Amino acid sequence: MLPAGQASEGTEVKQTGLQMQFSTCERLNQTAFVFRTLLVVALAIQSTHADDWPLGRGDAAGTGATSQSLPADMELLWEVDVEGLGFDAGPIIAQGKVFAADHDGRVLAIDLHRGDELWRIELDTGFVSSPAYRDGVLFVGDYDGTLHALDASNGQSKWSYETGMEIDGNPNFFQDRVLFTSQSGDLYAVRVADGSLAWKYETGDQLQCGPTLAGDKTFLGGCDANLHVIDVNNGQGVGQPLPIDAPTGSTPSVLGDHVFVPTYAGEIFCFNLPSFELHWRFKNPQLADEFKNSVAVADGLAVAASRNKRVFAIDVNTGSVVWEQTLRKRCDASPVIAGEQVVVASADGRVLLFDLKTGKPQWMFEVKPGFLGAPAVAAGRLVVANDRGTIFCFGKK
Repeated sequence: MLPAGQASEGTEVKQTGLQMQFSTCERLNQTAFVFRTLLVVALAIQSTHADDWPLGRGDAAGTGATSQSLPADMELLWEVDVEGLGFDAGPIIAQGKVFAADHDGRVLAIDLHRGDELWRIELDTGFVSSPAYRDGVLFVGDYDGTLHALDASNGQSKWSYETGMEIDGNPNFFQDRVLFTSQSGDLYAVRVADGSLAWKYETGDQLQCGPTLAGDKTFLGGCDANLHVIDVNNGQGVGQPLPIDAPTGSTPSVLGDHVFVPTYAGEIFCFNLPSFELHWRFKNPQLADEFKNSVAVADGLAVAASRNKRVFAIDVNTGSVVWEQTLRKRCDASPVIAGEQVVVASADGRVLLFDLKTGKPQWMFEVKPGFLGAPAVAAGRLVVANDRGTIFCFGKK
């Protein structure tokens, strides 16, 4: 048996409390320097290319942001009706293709520019999480707990990995591994090449979020009301889990030296990196009494959309509200930042653009019914899938 907090390849790692302590200030400063160096390098590598949105939250840091703005006079370019029970999660964009997985078990690829369906497969179990793309392979987890690795050119299966419980969170990547969670309460690191287990980290309670990366650390918000920090090199927990006082199903977001996580209690926690000290704690019941999505972060702002029919921006340094707007209905889909714009897809079937700095409305398109999954932005296109099975693409003709 391994000592607590240690692991070898292919073994399970159970979170058992404080697993790493810094004995001196000198060691802490040295660790901080190494972490910041790794973070800068990793974010430079992981930043979303303007022509791709390969992960559910755009990039490995979960920012939900791209530097590319959208045209102010967008039109509906195409729509594809898949029918069935609809999409609970947003699409992704990679290599000029849109990939999406629906509640009925369909996975499909669509040409981003023409709207032509390229391929479609139907599996036995449906999906409530977004796919993830890497090097010609599509990864998506179903609600029976199986992660599927599919050939992105035709949808054929390459391998699958069974967890036994529903996969709600979007996959992510670190080096040669795909990272994903399940309702079993575990974070899995599986080798991309063959689907073999590298390590597994146990939280002891359900996980509904996807993992977020910053350097060689990953962050998980759990139903145990904690934010877990894990070393992705070996699957060991880093320090004690950080208390957030309520369960969460939101994927954390990282911007610079801060990590953000909303909760089901309507709060947003901001922790400093790499000290993991609480920077601020946002709570405003009028703006938010529950979050079922993630925040988007860019340019010193964290943008949130709540079930209280509000979209608002918070200053990441102070935790104060910069602007707010009222929606007609709640918003369960995570917001997205596209350059100087905020993109929101709400439960009333409206897709809206707001100015990032001021919150001023810029554009709106209404379809029926509503949206549960986040939009994807790439190559001057905005793609979003609704809860009745239709995928829409907006842009300039």
